Amino acid sequence: MNGFFVLAGIILILSSAQAQKVIREKPLVLESIKVTATRSEKNPSQIPNTLTHIKRDQQQDYQPGATLDEFARSTPGVFFQNQFNFAQDVRIAIRGFGTRSPFGVRGINVRVDDIPQTLPDGQTQLDAIDPALIGRMDILRGPSASLFGNASGGMIGMTTREPPLEKFALTPRQVFGQYGYFKSEIFAGGRENNFDYGLFGSRLQQNGWRDHSKMETLFSQAKLNFQMSADSDLMLLFRKFYSPDTKDPGGLTRSEVSTNPKQAAPNNLSFNAGEQVSQDQVAVRYRKRPSAAQALTVTAHILQRDFQNRLPFVDGGQVQFDRLVGGLAVQFVNDHMLFKKPNRFLLGVDYGMQNDDRRRFNNDFGHQGALTLNQLERVQSVGPFFRNEWKVADNLDLVMGGRWDWLHYQVKDGFKTDGNQSGSRTLEQASGTTGLVYHLTEHHQVYTNVATVFEAPTATELINNPAGAGGFNPNLNAQTSLSQELGLRGTPAGFQYETALFYIRSQNEISPYELSTSPGRTFFRNAGQSRRLGVETRLATPLWNGLSGDIAYTYSDFAFEKFIVNNVNLEGNAFPGAPKHRLEGRMRYAHTSGVFGQIHVQRVGEFFVNDTNTATNDAYNLGQLLLGWEKKHNWIEGSVFVGVNNLFDARYNANTRINAALGRYFEPGPPINVFGGVRIHIVPF
Repeated sequence: MNGFFVLAGIILILSSAQAQKVIREKPLVLESIKVTATRSEKNPSQIPNTLTHIKRDQQQDYQPGATLDEFARSTPGVFFQNQFNFAQDVRIAIRGFGTRSPFGVRGINVRVDDIPQTLPDGQTQLDAIDPALIGRMDILRGPSASLFGNASGGMIGMTTREPPLEKFALTPRQVFGQYGYFKSEIFAGGRENNFDYGLFGSRLQQNGWRDHSKMETLFSQAKLNFQMSADSDLMLLFRKFYSPDTKDPGGLTRSEVSTNPKQAAPNNLSFNAGEQVSQDQVAVRYRKRPSAAQALTVTAHILQRDFQNRLPFVDGGQVQFDRLVGGLAVQFVNDHMLFKKPNRFLLGVDYGMQNDDRRRFNNDFGHQGALTLNQLERVQSVGPFFRNEWKVADNLDLVMGGRWDWLHYQVKDGFKTDGNQSGSRTLEQASGTTGLVYHLTEHHQVYTNVATVFEAPTATELINNPAGAGGFNPNLNAQTSLSQELGLRGTPAGFQYETALFYIRSQNEISPYELSTSPGRTFFRNAGQSRRLGVETRLATPLWNGLSGDIAYTYSDFAFEKFIVNNVNLEGNAFPGAPKHRLEGRMRYAHTSGVFGQIHVQRVGEFFVNDTNTATNDAYNLGQLLLGWEKKHNWIEGSVFVGVNNLFDARYNANTRINAALGRYFEPGPPINVFGGVRIHIVPF
């Protein structure tokens, strides 16, 4: 904790008399910020929600470039896990939404360049998003189902790096690290008249600190923008992701972690647990302004994903599916006067289609065995929505919105030796929100909102039937929530602060668990009722002589109110996977000579890893130190950097498997380790 006290002390000093003296001598003018997290461009001060806007800067350019948490550090209310097991993907939770996910992301809507990455059934894979390509990120914390529909307990919107202002520029980057970490990147782009483009490619490989954790990924993207006329533009997007073989070291028991945290789970070795993925996505976005007060946006995309994995057991332990996803969204925005006050009305509809051709085979110790399941799964979703943003008075904004979501699941059984498991299910739900922003002064606002959330089970969750048959789990239903929030934020004298208090009650909370007969495969059940009470707060200082800092604290009191499992009453038990206390802080420095540095520290409190609250993950402290130097000469700019991860050499678990079978809850993180790299920016003409 010593690092925290030092960092907190520096920030408090900056925020007191010395910093105020500097501000009086030279006032800081903040850059005007616009965000699109509410599906139209707005100033964050006008939004009655807790929103974090992160813009790419020097410190993101000098991270390893492995997982999304590098970009979103020090964001309260957002908890990242699993940065080192690439077969499971990084896990993100916002206010407890997402803690149930055994792989990928659940309960959170994710969009990149306005293109949905969340599938119609509510699941999101983040493996096909390279953090080194992100230009900015908006994190809308709290329910946003009235805008984005199913699985919108929070929303993360990312925009990939914009093309350079020059006709052509080239930016290669090379990163090295311990445990065989090696990442190569190249970004090229330019602008010419009414056209600009950005091209990106990367290759990442590492052996991993733990046994059986070797991985390799290749990623590429092309983004083309055409200014069709003075009032219309067109974006074309092409993405390709390929992971030839990513190993899964699996979860360990507490005694195994204590004996040898580097080891892989024995069955993961015996069955060669891991996965292979290939994904392609093509998207188009057209925007038109029929008048200065109106805007029409149409987006369409197609995604194709081939997936194969090997789980650490025999019966159905190898899974293959071919996935085809398509989506179309249309929205119209109209700005006008309502009772002589500015009003914005937004109307739209989202349509999504998802087809999974899924097969399961026995895993004969790493070799494909007999076919045990063959079925075609289809999900369709339709979601019309509206939003109205009215400036009721000079210092008061009123926002109201609603959406209706219809989801249809269908499965066609092609393996009928155990009977015909074909069937269908339809889930539908209306969601709404109402919010107010009261502007105390130009730089301070208080806001409140009430919103509902609709979160349906994903197709993968539905077809993982604990009865062992195909088709759907008939006992798994959608989760619904009602959220209430009160917040205060401001930007006085260059400082930024925010505090939010929220209370969320949920019905049919979807909770994961495993069976001892199928360790590594996750099944799901509904808890009767649950509640979330939380506080999120953050303070950031202005830039002062090259120095700046921020600190964030999250308090999460999440518990089951009605939940009976195997005749055991779990009322009052805490949510697994959600630490009650979490503290993060950063200090940054950049000298005019080109020398720069950053220290980031975080304290994650103890939390439970099962519903019965009989097993816990210990609290831990992590830190990262980053140092570098950059120099520009004529048309070339170069930089070198070095970083230290796990600065305090903590023994900790980077991931926890909730309700894992046989007590295999823990995936240890690596000890103190070093990385470094070189970055060059070239503008040849």
